This record gives sequence, structure tokens and C-alpha cells, in this order.
Amino acid sequence: MSDLEQLIWNVLGYTSMPFIFLFGFVATAIVAVVILKIFGAKPKN
Repeated sequence: MSDLEQLIWNVLGYTSMPFIFLFGFVATAIVAVVILKIFGAKPKN
């Protein structure tokens, strides 16, 4: 792989990392909220 290709892949890799972490955090939060909505504590009447 040429130096230019190496540079391009490094830039792509390091710029995508924060988005991957952010997407994982958001997806986990949404799944947790949905599970809690379905199986969470119900108010006692």
C-alpha cells in the first residue's frame, strides 16, 4: 500500500471512530429505554 493510501485509510479510520462510539451509545440508550418501557416498574393503583 502506498503512503497516500495509508494516509487515507488512517484518516477515514480515525474520523469514523467517534461516530461509531456515539452510535453505539445512542443505540444502547434507545434499547434500554424500550426494555424499561416494556418490562419496567408499573405504577401501583
